[in-house]
Amino acid sequence: MMTGNISVADVPAYVTVHLGSLDEMSENVTVSFPEYIKTVVSLAVSPDIPKDALYAITYAYISRALYRITQKKYRKMGYSFDITNDPSDDIYYEYNSTIFGNINETVDMIFNEYLAIGDEYTPFDAVICYSKERCRGLSVEGAIELANAGKNYTEILEYYFGGSIRIEKNAEVFGLENEFLIGYPMYEGQRGGNVSGLQIALNRISANYPTIPFIENANGFYNNNTSESVKEFQRIFDLPISGSIEKNTYYKLLYVIDSIRRLNQLVVYETQFEGITPQLRAILKYGDVGNQVKLLQYYLLFVSSFDDRVPPPQVVGVYGEKTYQSVTAFQNIFGFEPNGIVTQEVFGVLQGVYNDLFSVLPPSAFSEKAVPYGGSMLVLGSVGRDVRYLQQYLNKVADAYPKMRSVLVTGEFDRQTEDAVKIFQSLFEITPTGVVTSTTWNILAQVYNAILASE
Repeated sequence: MMTGNISVADVPAYVTVHLGSLDEMSENVTVSFPEYIKTVVSLAVSPDIPKDALYAITYAYISRALYRITQKKYRKMGYSFDITNDPSDDIYYEYNSTIFGNINETVDMIFNEYLAIGDEYTPFDAVICYSKERCRGLSVEGAIELANAGKNYTEILEYYFGGSIRIEKNAEVFGLENEFLIGYPMYEGQRGGNVSGLQIALNRISANYPTIPFIENANGFYNNNTSESVKEFQRIFDLPISGSIEKNTYYKLLYVIDSIRRLNQLVVYETQFEGITPQLRAILKYGDVGNQVKLLQYYLLFVSSFDDRVPPPQVVGVYGEKTYQSVTAFQNIFGFEPNGIVTQEVFGVLQGVYNDLFSVLPPSAFSEKAVPYGGSMLVLGSVGRDVRYLQQYLNKVADAYPKMRSVLVTGEFDRQTEDAVKIFQSLFEITPTGVVTSTTWNILAQVYNAILASE
């Protein structure tokens, strides 16, 4: 991210952790960056730690992790992970370890803020140790004593790292799409396109989390119904229940939408394999090619969406390094020798896991989707199939947005269609030209898909 002429480090949405030392044969897991920080801090401190000590320690861990990750040390060496869990070199981490409530709340608020020194804008490689005595970095026990003595977290950080230490605020998180144009802060009484996006997003999420109340009139007004939906979302995801969108709720929304979108894409992907026999004809191993390798990769990719210990392969039909890593991780989890050779027994277990996961998908995963942008602008006078799709999508949106107008589905881009397009563009903060470019089409498709899934 660029701030003026200053380059600020980006924060990754997800991080891949090697569960062992550098050359140790072990699993890799990919987790969200906030979850990673919550885990390492929960492993380092007790839940009754003073708030200012917790903030100081958390900032140190965020900064150290970001320094390691943004340096791409292991990626440059050819490894497929960002950081190890070896405390002698990186940070100790345990997969699926307990996360304490106060740490969960703290990290949600500051996970994209890090320490920097002086005029530097790269994350500071903060050292964390546990002795009460002064050490080369921040002492966990010493930070607790300083907090109990009345020092705030900035004073604790300056005590250990010097007066030139500072906190770089709100770095950009890359790897998450804000497809519904949500913003923050947002609260009851506000109006506008951002509120419309929030309402559509909540309705989309409610298809997978039915206790979230459906917002019947998604009209861009942050009313009590919207607030109640936000409160239920916050309750489900262990956020402070306020009914307003602050930074922590904003990013949690983006992460949840991202996970739903990736799952739906996998379900759509599944139709491509209907003609491939599900029975394995021979073993599959490194270097093999063909449709059965592609099916193997699809199964592994699907399982990886539910189990972070299985790294996602690419579905390309060639058994390469990424597929080998996925296979060996799966074999490790299910008690097979992690040799990368897919026998009929291994394939059968993988297929069974896939079928079990697929069978519990919500109905929203199978809903109809809008077609992709056709590549040509639609303007007054355009005719054809894409115009007919456009009119159908506009009518579906009009069912949810009273300000929208229904149109006749004729396949001809007439004045009525142009007016409806302009209203839609105004609602979603697009310049109301009445011309449908890729920007207007893609946002219309996202809104249409969300309404369908919510129904």
